[in-house]
Amino acid sequence: MADEPQEVAAAAGAQPGGTVEIGDSVVAKIAYETCREIEGIHALGGATSRALSGLRGGEHRTSGVAVDLRGEVVDIDLTLVVDYGRSIPQIAQECRDKVRSRVEEITGLKVKAINVVIGDICFAEAGAVEPGGQG
Repeated sequence: MADEPQEVAAAAGAQPGGTVEIGDSVVAKIAYETCREIEGIHALGGATSRALSGLRGGEHRTSGVAVDLRGEVVDIDLTLVVDYGRSIPQIAQECRDKVRSRVEEITGLKVKAINVVIGDICFAEAGAVEPGGQG
């Protein structure tokens, strides 16, 4: 899961004399923002990544997202915090569907797999996790 851009000439419709490179961080940001739009996902990242993000100050825009980009194929790992009372299987499937669609639409890459880990659950009255994946 390197941060080095991968060449995606065919997927991005490169013209003769040039290529398009898409970095892992671009895919991670697309996945992160897509997940934040899904109702029932309280935050992204496990407790450790949220704590480290809080120490760094501000919001880390790819917390809870890991990307493995190999040529024109990408695997994405997501760690989510869901709201208590929500259907975890439904949220995970909606997350897979929307992230796959958005990443493929924006980048032209083929999403091979999206692995979802539920790292925590948020009870509204406890307020243990701040909304939006912030530490």
